[in-house]
Amino acid sequence: MKDFLQSLYKQYGFDHNFVRQVASGKRYFAIELVNGNIGVCATLGSRISERLPQWINPELENHRIILTAYYNALLNYRSENIVKAGDITQGVDLRKYRRIHVIGKFEPVFERFRQMDIKFTFSDLREPEHPDNKLKHQKTLVRQSDCLIMSATTLYNGTFEELIELAPKADKFLLGPSSILSPELCYWGVKGSFGVQFKPYDSRVMGLIAMDYGTRYFLKRGEKVALLCDIIHDR
Repeated sequence: MKDFLQSLYKQYGFDHNFVRQVASGKRYFAIELVNGNIGVCATLGSRISERLPQWINPELENHRIILTAYYNALLNYRSENIVKAGDITQGVDLRKYRRIHVIGKFEPVFERFRQMDIKFTFSDLREPEHPDNKLKHQKTLVRQSDCLIMSATTLYNGTFEELIELAPKADKFLLGPSSILSPELCYWGVKGSFGVQFKPYDSRVMGLIAMDYGTRYFLKRGEKVALLCDIIHDR
């Protein structure tokens, strides 16, 4: 199966001249474009150099983080394809699913699942000892799922395409600030991508990321939005 991020690279490339500034922290890497659009990508502990490489290689993980932030900024502000949707519990009727599996640990979202009595399982590489982490059974649970919710970090860490193939019949969604809101996702079997938009030239967002602050600190400065493929197909 082709690589989604590399397919975006072939289509959109990477224009160094369109990058106004970057911010690099322990948790996130951010790019601000000359038009003020801000895109972010979780780094899962890897600190990316603030000096962009002269040549981008979409096969290198650090470069894939840069590309994810870049396409996040480039594509997440195309209003004709984006709707205000809050989080996934507001944008999708999750009660209709019987076997929801989540790739990644989203505790605030999980708490809403519990409040709504939505049953789910999750797997996460970062917390293998968590008692509820089903990492050892991940492939089986993905295959059995009728709803697969994937952390957007799967776009750059090389697992997105494998997960898509493992769950051909499941409704698939991307979740997290790193989400790219690109209509191209719809042709990869994704039904929706839930991400964020920031106000143009918001230096506070860039500053928080550079100072190693995480999602709960900078996300409040943005607006939760989504690209929903059903809406696009109906247009």
